[in-house]
Amino acid sequence: MTELDRQLFLVINHGLNNGFNDLWIGYATWLGYGWISYPIAILALLALGKRQFWTNTLVLAASAIIGGVALHVVKNAVHAPRPLTVFASDIAAGKVYVNVMFERLYENSFPSGHAQVAFTVATVLLWAFVRAGKLKWWSAAIILGVASLIGVSRMYVGAHFPSDVLGGAVLGSGTAIGCCLAIGRWKPGRPG
Repeated sequence: MTELDRQLFLVINHGLNNGFNDLWIGYATWLGYGWISYPIAILALLALGKRQFWTNTLVLAASAIIGGVALHVVKNAVHAPRPLTVFASDIAAGKVYVNVMFERLYENSFPSGHAQVAFTVATVLLWAFVRAGKLKWWSAAIILGVASLIGVSRMYVGAHFPSDVLGGAVLGSGTAIGCCLAIGRWKPGRPG
């Protein structure tokens, strides 16, 4: 973690902090929970059409499982401290204030699980929209905008540093791209 990482965290955590942003940035963090994001993604895949629904859902499930396992392996291997731990002495001395919404977290910061889920869902949805021939610039902007908002929300609520969010985004997108490529090439009844 660099000084830039700490300073950018404080800019987002303090600079955006107000009651209105609590409503739309703070609560956007809930969309990073798999039990919320994955059902919404399944409904979006169903809305794209029944023709590719099961393949798209298989890609989403594989991406969720592989990404989730990879996330926990990396979190436990790195065991990075969260902002409340990093700034603990400065908080105690009254030099730094960390805005915390929801639970107070202290360990296993890298990578962000919410960002991993958000970018897994975003990547699979973009892939599915492209396959269906229905991707428009505005739909891509909405999908990536929501995923990015979830990432920013993790800093806003005091849970993660920017590098944690970036790591989660790369992990989620990377595992999803791998699953899209692997499963997208597979055809039932034909080898490989």
